[in-house]
Amino acid sequence: MQGCVSFRAKTPRRIETRIANLATKRLHRRLTAPPPADILSGGISYDNKFNVSTKVDGHSVKADIVSKGVDVTASATGTYAIAKDFTADCTVNEKGDVKGTMAHAGLVKGLRTTVSGEPANAAKTLKVANQFLHGPVGVKLDVSGVVSGAPKVDMSALWNVGQWSLGAETAVGKNGVANYALAAQTKIDDVVAAIVLADKLETLKASATYKLDSNTSLAAEAVYKLKSRDLKVCAGVATTLENGHAARAVLSSSGNAQVTYSGEVTKGLQGTACAQVDQALKYKYGLQFNYKM
Repeated sequence: MQGCVSFRAKTPRRIETRIANLATKRLHRRLTAPPPADILSGGISYDNKFNVSTKVDGHSVKADIVSKGVDVTASATGTYAIAKDFTADCTVNEKGDVKGTMAHAGLVKGLRTTVSGEPANAAKTLKVANQFLHGPVGVKLDVSGVVSGAPKVDMSALWNVGQWSLGAETAVGKNGVANYALAAQTKIDDVVAAIVLADKLETLKASATYKLDSNTSLAAEAVYKLKSRDLKVCAGVATTLENGHAARAVLSSSGNAQVTYSGEVTKGLQGTACAQVDQALKYKYGLQFNYKM
C-alpha cells in the first residue's frame, strides 16, 4: 500500500477551478452540468481525515485530524462573527502554532478582504487576499512576502460575457513574472466546456462535461504539453444514487483508475472514500469523515 498523498493537478486545474468558482456565482442558474474539474479531481484526496464542527454561542468551532501515511497532524479553529461583515478565525495546530485570519466585506460593495498570518512568524506568513465581484467582473488579488523581502502577487480576473466566462491569472515575484495562464469556459445546451493555456502558455488543456440526466454527468479532458508534445487524457463519470449517496469513477491514459463514494453514514456524519489503483496494481486510499454536531 502506498502512503496517503493528496492528488492535485497543477496550474491548468488551478485557473479552471478559479474560473468555475467565480463564474458559478453568476451563472449557476444557467449551468446544467458541473465544471469538468468537479468530476475529474474535485474532492479527491488520499489523506485520512476526520473533522468535527459545531456552534458555541453562535460562533463556529471545528477540529481536524489528518493522517498522511505515518504523519499525523491536528488543528482546531474558532470562527467569530465580530460584526455583520467582519469575521475572525483562530487556528492552533498540534505543534502549538497559531494562525489568525480576519475577513471584512462591505467596505466597498463587492469587495472582500482577508488578512492572515502566524503571529510568531508574521514576516513570512502575512498575506492579504482580496476578492472583488461586480456585475460580470470578478478579480482576485493576493499579496504575500512583503515584510520578509520576498514579495509575491497572485492575481486572477474573470469576465462573464453571455454564456462565456473568460479568465486570466498571473504570479509575480521579486524576480519578475513567475507564471501566467488564460482560460475560457462556456455552456452549450447540456455541455460545459473549458479550454486553458497554462504554464506561461506552454500547456494546452481542453475539457468538457455532459449531463446525461438529473443524476449523472460525464467528463473528459486532454492535456497537451506544447514543447514536449506529451499528451495525457482522462475521463470520468459521476452519479447520484437512489439513496442520495454520490459515486464517481475516473480513468486516465497513464493507467490509473480512481473511484470515490460519499454520503451520510449516520445522522450528522458525512463520509467519503477515495481509492486509486495503477497498472502495477499498486493502490492508495483515503477516508474522510465530517461530523456536524
